[in-house]
Amino acid sequence: MMLAEPTASSRSSSGPTLVGRTILVIDDNAEGVLQSLQARVLTAESLQETNRQIGLRRPDLIVCDMHLPDGTGLDFIKRPIPSIAITGYAEIFPARLAEGFDAYMRKPIDLERLCTVPVALTQR
Repeated sequence: MMLAEPTASSRSSSGPTLVGRTILVIDDNAEGVLQSLQARVLTAESLQETNRQIGLRRPDLIVCDMHLPDGTGLDFIKRPIPSIAITGYAEIFPARLAEGFDAYMRKPIDLERLCTVPVALTQR
């Protein structure tokens, strides 16, 4: 998952946190991007691995790449879990195709926005 360089506000310890929340990052190039939010981060690199992870522990939030080795995020989104769609292929997966997700972001991910959106989604 490509990220934009963190800004001073996104690195601030007084900013939004996800203490005690479980985030599942589904990306075939997943990195531990949400540790800075103090979240428990699980990773999956495929839809098959995602199903296994969810069987073990239901996450509070999902950050899902739209382009995966064994399908797309669209194959997965039919679950009642707050979810953010991410893509590096906006021309193939434009925002209108991410219907069913709670948020949509293009890569490189803006870390400041990524720090804010999950907090808002998990506090609903």
